[in-house]
Amino acid sequence: MRFLKSEEERAAHARAEAERLERDLSPRRRFEYRVLRIGPKARAEPQLNELGALGWQLVQVLETEGHLAFYLERELPGGERPEPEPEPEEPEPEP
Repeated sequence: MRFLKSEEERAAHARAEAERLERDLSPRRRFEYRVLRIGPKARAEPQLNELGALGWQLVQVLETEGHLAFYLERELPGGERPEPEPEPEEPEPEP
């Protein structure tokens, strides 16, 4: 096992760290996120289609506390900050 790094390895590591820091301070891509919670008997398709038309992409679905939680994301153009968007109306539960 080797513990000491060569000058080249240390320089490459320092460059990689500098690039990572620059990317973290000024990311080229920014995203905003949204969680849509739907009751167990409600249909999610209308709301998901509405959000999809607005550029949202489904990332994950989890069942939590008897509801489905749909996690969505969309990329912000040009690194803008996210603006709050009105929540879509929840459908009436089916009998």
